[in-house]
Amino acid sequence: MRKYFFLFFTVLMVFLLTNCGAPTLIPQPPTSFSAKIVGKVSAYVGDVTRSFDAVRFVPSENLNTADRIEDQYVVHFDAEKVPLNVKEELQKLGVVLDELRFEKEVFYLLRTELNIPRLKEILSLIPGFLNIEPNCTVSLHSRIVPNDTYYNWQWNLTMVNLPYAWSYTIGTDIVTIAVIDSGVDFSHEDLSGIFVEGYDFVENDNYPQDENGHGTHVAGIIAALTNNYRGVAGVTWGQAVKIMPLKIVGSSGNGTVFDFAKAVVYAVNHGAKIINVSLGTSRPSNLSQDVVRYAYQNDVVMVCAAGNDDGPVGYPAAYPETIAVGAVTQSVMRASYSNYGPELDVVAPGGDEQGGILSTYPSYLYPYVKYIGMAGTSMAAPHVTGLVALMISQGIVGVENIRTVLRRTAIDLGSSGYDIYYGAGLINAYAAVTWQGGWQPLVVYSVDESGNLDSVTFADALGRFELKVNKPRVKIYAWLDFDGDAKPSYGDLLGYYGYAGGKPRDDLAQTLVLSMNEVKLIDLNIAPIVEASFTLSLSVQDLEKLVNFKNQIMNEHYKKLRDDR
Repeated sequence: MRKYFFLFFTVLMVFLLTNCGAPTLIPQPPTSFSAKIVGKVSAYVGDVTRSFDAVRFVPSENLNTADRIEDQYVVHFDAEKVPLNVKEELQKLGVVLDELRFEKEVFYLLRTELNIPRLKEILSLIPGFLNIEPNCTVSLHSRIVPNDTYYNWQWNLTMVNLPYAWSYTIGTDIVTIAVIDSGVDFSHEDLSGIFVEGYDFVENDNYPQDENGHGTHVAGIIAALTNNYRGVAGVTWGQAVKIMPLKIVGSSGNGTVFDFAKAVVYAVNHGAKIINVSLGTSRPSNLSQDVVRYAYQNDVVMVCAAGNDDGPVGYPAAYPETIAVGAVTQSVMRASYSNYGPELDVVAPGGDEQGGILSTYPSYLYPYVKYIGMAGTSMAAPHVTGLVALMISQGIVGVENIRTVLRRTAIDLGSSGYDIYYGAGLINAYAAVTWQGGWQPLVVYSVDESGNLDSVTFADALGRFELKVNKPRVKIYAWLDFDGDAKPSYGDLLGYYGYAGGKPRDDLAQTLVLSMNEVKLIDLNIAPIVEASFTLSLSVQDLEKLVNFKNQIMNEHYKKLRDDR
């Protein structure tokens, strides 16, 4: 009799573990403990190269869950196994609002005040139960028209299909964009709140104030505050993006290669994953090439203006590690000044005397004027920089993968196929952010006191996540495999609960102490891994589980894309 009881118990446990729809794909041993971590992942801004022996943590209670409908859940059953009285059983938990049946599936829309862990515990006792998930809102993927005062004058944004791309993403704070230029106007009404600490390599201080106007104009193209009833719209909307201004050019409009090199190293060492360079020279140098390679080796995407000499692509745009950008006019023709050559990747709106690119400008340089039109490949490059930020927010990462997506989604101009005047063509923002290849999830996972992998999930495009944990004391980590090599390595983004700058070291993660059924809100900061020899302290087996989870999420992502077609 005892033998049969053991057999029954084993079958029952296998059934429950198979059908309870746990939020992790890593098998967990039976446990009586359950809690949930809810949080937000964003980029750390500061030095990521120093070694820190201590950590500090500032908690945050901010979490955007507007896409979830409060107290509504979708309960999924196998229609062939579910009992006839299942609706009555669900009514004991709340109110059944609706029902959907097709093929061998049945779904109920349930309104209840119970949380998901408790609901799963109860529903797992009902035969045929498969899964439960929150009911969420959906929105139309249509053209978005911001309410900014001068938006109708911004022909450049509609030319590259940004209003359609914005239906999918308006940016994220997962990455930081460095703008190496003439500084910025920190007081500009349409740039308020978008800047993080940068540096002035001209005056050697921490206040890169714009004395020329060029840098403010470039920053506005990337990230002017959008939909705020004033001024202009920016490619990334300026709602979440972080801009790091690095000043190497003074009022004269000239700077030095040495200051450029210092700015690139500063950007990489302070966690920037995108660098906009709307300046250049006709002369290559060992120094500039070395720092460009340094950025490239750290998986930093460097977007460079091709130059305005109607001649060969200038430097640093001509280096193979950068993304070189030429300019087109309002009539979608190559701008007469735009440099050309085999190094050119794509073109973007740059304008000419018939129609410039409208963007922000310091009013203290041109009295009573806060917005102005300018033309050049300097204006074209920030369109691409902003688009790259939107792509990364959608999980499209990796320098060469991003280059490939930009080229493959470009609108062919000039001679059929690639040519030296238009590169692969005009960038297409909508096609780029909806590209189906090269996607990587931002993985969030917990580790127990013994150093063993506890649970895994992944964050959405805004860095938000929910993670069910099975132990009362855990450490929480986040990892984005930026180069797609299936291992935490040089240039990837890594963070943990308690990270506060310096070289990411997973042994410095703080331990979270949780109580049964607690829902804890936390923030995680992530930063680039800057050590080529970096390894996680996870065991080989747990690291393999983590990578397998990431790969499974990627497979499900692509399957969903195929199914939606």
